[in-house]
Amino acid sequence: MVGTPTEQATLIINGTEFRDWETVLVRHALMEQPPYRFRFTCSEGQPIAANWGVLQIKPGDTCTIMLAGQLAFTGKVSTRQVYYDKARHYVEIQGGSFSLDLSGASPVTKTMEMKNVSFNQIAQQLLAPFGIQFKVEGGSIPQIKFPRVSLSHGLSVFDHLDLYSRAVGAQFTSDEQGSFVAHMGAAGGGDALIEGQNILIGREIIYDPSMATSVPTASQQTGGDQKWGAQVGHVPFMTQEMQSLAKSYMPFTIPSELPTSDNQHLQQRGKTERDWMANDQITVFCTVYGWLQSGGQLWHRGDTYHVTSPMLIMDMDLKAKSVTFTQDSNEGTRTTLELCNENALTGMTPQAQ
Repeated sequence: MVGTPTEQATLIINGTEFRDWETVLVRHALMEQPPYRFRFTCSEGQPIAANWGVLQIKPGDTCTIMLAGQLAFTGKVSTRQVYYDKARHYVEIQGGSFSLDLSGASPVTKTMEMKNVSFNQIAQQLLAPFGIQFKVEGGSIPQIKFPRVSLSHGLSVFDHLDLYSRAVGAQFTSDEQGSFVAHMGAAGGGDALIEGQNILIGREIIYDPSMATSVPTASQQTGGDQKWGAQVGHVPFMTQEMQSLAKSYMPFTIPSELPTSDNQHLQQRGKTERDWMANDQITVFCTVYGWLQSGGQLWHRGDTYHVTSPMLIMDMDLKAKSVTFTQDSNEGTRTTLELCNENALTGMTPQAQ
């Protein structure tokens, strides 16, 4: 689809630029795998299809995407779909950020264990063989030390990272350079979204997933010369209280995924779960025209935006859990923002249909 420079999408593979797609979709998200992904299509009627021989794009090709002249994606092609008959030709190209590889690959090290390491050190060591850079944004990761990390054969690198991230409250995403990013809080602020001005479509979900009144956390660890018996056999942490509509006694116990007797680990794990469950979960979907904010930059996942919409009963700051850039001949060039309060960032909220 040919548009003005601010509506131009360019897919670059092996130095070759492909433009004038029939449909464009680029998605940036928190807590999805892969967190950044794309889907481009073209058919016989599009200018890009004039020479089908140049469209030899295949899975595994490294690619970058420019939207409105700005870098929006670095990753790889994952899927190529082609259909043709005597009357029609159709090509669809999909891909995701480099973290795609982390879901299908297992860690392989000499000892398959690490000792007395922080989450940052775990992530850096697991990502190093893939050449993927590790970044932290929106704050810092608690420097909790894990006395022993045992890597499991058959468990993916991503699953290992997800397991240990739950003890420190990190949310995973990517960035435009293809890094693996631990998101710890809002990275910045941007334009306001206002009913009657720039919101084309507005939807909302307000949801309360739990009636629990407290979130106890329990764990076990193998004994040793220093600790044994009840000291390691049953280690509860009981102080994560919740505000709830429940009038009765309703604890919701969280068994720790990691064997530990460290009270700091249990406290942080209980806090993570409490923050996920507590109070109302608010999700607002706002669709605006174009890909750029008023300042000329792309809308950005993880940033905070103020939503003002009397019809949605909204006048508050919300974080962009995902930003989806689209373009087609029916609706033109649009951006859809999935905006959440902190309690809705877990993905437990039912999706709008």
